[in-house]
Amino acid sequence: MISNYTVIEGKSFRYWILLGILGGVFLLGLGAFVYMEVFGHGVSNMNNQVVWGTPHIFAIALLVMASGALNLASMATVFAAKHYKQFRRFSAFTAIVLLVGGLAVLLLDLGRPDRLLLTMIHMNFRSMFTWNVFLYSGFTVLCFLYLWSMFEHEKYVKIAGSAAFMGRLILTTGTGSIFGVIHAREVFHSAITAPTFIAVSLTSGTAVCLLLLVGTFHYTGREMDTRLVQGMRNMLTFFTMLVLYLFVVEKFTKFYSPAYYDVENWVLSGPYSGLYWGGVIILGLLAPLVILFNPRSGNSTGGVLTAAALAIVGEFAFIAHVLIAGQAYPLQLFPGHEISSVFLDGQSAVYAPSLVEILLGLGGVALAGLLYLLGIRFFRLLPKVAVAPDDWHPWNP
Repeated sequence: MISNYTVIEGKSFRYWILLGILGGVFLLGLGAFVYMEVFGHGVSNMNNQVVWGTPHIFAIALLVMASGALNLASMATVFAAKHYKQFRRFSAFTAIVLLVGGLAVLLLDLGRPDRLLLTMIHMNFRSMFTWNVFLYSGFTVLCFLYLWSMFEHEKYVKIAGSAAFMGRLILTTGTGSIFGVIHAREVFHSAITAPTFIAVSLTSGTAVCLLLLVGTFHYTGREMDTRLVQGMRNMLTFFTMLVLYLFVVEKFTKFYSPAYYDVENWVLSGPYSGLYWGGVIILGLLAPLVILFNPRSGNSTGGVLTAAALAIVGEFAFIAHVLIAGQAYPLQLFPGHEISSVFLDGQSAVYAPSLVEILLGLGGVALAGLLYLLGIRFFRLLPKVAVAPDDWHPWNP
């Protein structure tokens, strides 16, 4: 069933144009970092209330997506879905390049990346940030071992793949817990935040794999059985419904407690409610589900890819809302009392991304794209023909 893995030729004009565009965006991102390093974070629109801005949105979105990009490999290795075995190498490598892109943005947005070694020497093990240093690096190592076993030692694939699968769950739990365990930030604090991040990673990771696989096979003249696309469409549909379910459960739980009335009303009708309703709910959840459940669009490759693109937009909107709205909501330093001062106590923060922040974030995306293009050029990651078993028929709307 599995064809021989091959590299792409990488000699077409389109390939070099795409490399040039991504290289240019990466250089712009690098220039944005140098600009912020020289003139300080004051050139951004981040402030004393919103200290995690647009670069962190890109970084966290890429890291969450990297965890989900391992879906196809996990389906084949852990859950014995043999028709996705041919995509294991692609899946593991995509997870690695997305991790590198996200971590690059995260590192360059710290303010003083030259002092990174200090954070490794002086660690606070009561902080989720400390634990995430180990989770990110550990997951990267596990993905490399998984990829190495697929290339060189097939007998270790099951062990490496199972370890990577557990690593991705722990990684995304750690990323979500950065926000979920912060009790002082009422928008953040929730036990369901970590599971929601896992569900979002499953959705966005499946979506990015769909886009990359279909695009790569199309533009390199390779053949892919449409049933494989339909199978991934079904995964995307289920994961999107899972995210929507978790959102409903979270809102029901919080609205059940009078202590959360004010903060939830602010989330749903405040200054960042447009990002929540428009970006997360409509574009990220409802629109993809409408497309995927429609018999016409849900059974067409174009419709599935549109739903996948919207799912990625929704992921970025979700991270942006969690991050920005969570910081913008005023801290309740003295619950039950009114406070005021010259430092805007009790007032919602105002934040809009600056060009330098956007360029830095896009630089991380471009870096991941460059590594992917170079990877399929120099490593045998994809089969010549992607086929599915004759007796396998995925559900269709």
